[in-house]
Amino acid sequence: MDRILGVFTLKAPVYKQIAEDTSATTTAAIIVVVMAIIGGILGALAISFAGSSLPPEQLAQMGSPVKIAISTIINTIVGWLIGSAVFGFIANAFGGKTNTGEMLRVFGYTQVFQILNIIPCLGSIAALILSVIGAIIGIREAAEFSTGKAVLTGIVGLIVLFIVSMVVGLILSPILG
Repeated sequence: MDRILGVFTLKAPVYKQIAEDTSATTTAAIIVVVMAIIGGILGALAISFAGSSLPPEQLAQMGSPVKIAISTIINTIVGWLIGSAVFGFIANAFGGKTNTGEMLRVFGYTQVFQILNIIPCLGSIAALILSVIGAIIGIREAAEFSTGKAVLTGIVGLIVLFIVSMVVGLILSPILG
């Protein structure tokens, strides 16, 4: 619990400690799964509440609340795995000293900020801002380089992930309909 609080309060030494502790991977995975389930439930509830005010064709395109919840959970977990590998690779390309395991742990713990999504509107904005700050601190501490390089790693990583997701989307959309 101390580590979660340390991440939530943006304490850099805690991020470093998490990155270096190989036994923290399981806890990071649990945090990701729990936050994914909460996100899935929130997404399903949002669709359920908005359903009566949406045109039927738009509602049909979105799918059922259960489908939304399941896809949110799967996307969150897959995104965590792929994102950690991409950011670890890019950090190393910029001279960092990290690996996918360290990124998995750091990014897993930074998922705690997603709990703020339970607060309507402002919670999502706060979760986004704190997640970005936490990710930058996590990259910096795990890769053992400057904040500037951590920001650069974050920007390049997001661009790479965007391109990868677009390519995968183009490939899978005809298959999945």
